[in-house]
Amino acid sequence: MDRAKWFNVHSWVGVQLSILLCFVLITGTLATVSHEIDWVTNKAMRVAPSSVTKINWQAIYVSATEQSQTKHLSVIKQPTEDWFAAEVIAYDTNKQRYRMFFHPTTGEYLGEGRWYNWQVFFRMTHRHLMLPVKYGVPIISICAFLLLTSLITSFVVYRHWWKGFLRWPRKQHRKLFWSDIHRLLGAWNIWFILVVSITGVWYLLEVLGVRASYPDRGQVVSQQAKDNRVMPSPDVFLKAMKTVDIEFPDLDIKTVRFPTRKNAPMIVQGQSTAILVRDRANLISFDPMTGEFLSKFRGEQLNLVARVTEAVDPLHFGTFAGLPSRILYFVFGVLLSTLAVSGTYMFAMKTSRISHRQVFSKRKVWKSALSKMGFGKWFSYISITICLLIAFGLFTGLITQ
Repeated sequence: MDRAKWFNVHSWVGVQLSILLCFVLITGTLATVSHEIDWVTNKAMRVAPSSVTKINWQAIYVSATEQSQTKHLSVIKQPTEDWFAAEVIAYDTNKQRYRMFFHPTTGEYLGEGRWYNWQVFFRMTHRHLMLPVKYGVPIISICAFLLLTSLITSFVVYRHWWKGFLRWPRKQHRKLFWSDIHRLLGAWNIWFILVVSITGVWYLLEVLGVRASYPDRGQVVSQQAKDNRVMPSPDVFLKAMKTVDIEFPDLDIKTVRFPTRKNAPMIVQGQSTAILVRDRANLISFDPMTGEFLSKFRGEQLNLVARVTEAVDPLHFGTFAGLPSRILYFVFGVLLSTLAVSGTYMFAMKTSRISHRQVFSKRKVWKSALSKMGFGKWFSYISITICLLIAFGLFTGLITQ
């Protein structure tokens, strides 16, 4: 296949679903800093860093139990940064989740927030368009395949592509300028496209049936915990947290999860010596009625499929090194979104047959691009509209889960 045909493939995959692709890229970019967006919009999440020493899990638990409407908590989360409050997810009287925030050291109650916050919106929108996972993830995965195809074809279309790393955009005329912008952004985004597209394909494989197996989390032993959903008493909670220091001393605790059904243990998760794993890869469990130690496992004990599964989220969202890596992903997400827009703009200028010296209307250019998208345009419109309607319903309470 000659370069002209490769270019046609490159243009086609970059344009047909460009509206949906840009939507997915922009929401994914904002998802990397969505926790910070919530921090800005909800003052209950803010604490003075100078007032925080060591996190006091016991104080937070006792305070959360007192503040909870139903006394049924789901999880306690360690603050992601020194200026964040500790977060507790609980259930209200209608069995709907909501958030409470506490000072990490004193356990002082600071306020609450809704379950459907900016973080949930951007993550659910980016991952599965607010649709059921089995439908939404395959749609989003189309974008991953488009990105991979665009990347592969670009190596053929753009000769000496490696020179694009250092070529500053020329300004002789607009077509040349945008072509150089596209090459520059494409060259610097090669690694990022590979990471987000390959991990995006893995999400599809999970939906299609690739399942990781994990070690046993332990079975509760008390009859009360077998027959009912049990919340540990403050003394039992304290006993369990002290046992963590003995049985898993190098565990940096990130979350404490409580039973959401009968016959379920209390689980403590976090980070240890394994790299590129989610918090759930390092785990220790307890009977919620007695605080008896049940089981534990480390990230290093997971099999290959489980390790890959655990690495996908940190790599896709850039959470593997905390705030610095998420800022890096945000920057490259902006660049990748710009790359997608610039590619569509270049295609539109070419198909509208506008001379580089001709004065033209940008509206005419974009109208030309839309006319070439065909079915992809309507598929994008419908997908995004359904996503936003579901989001509106969830955030206004018209739809409940």
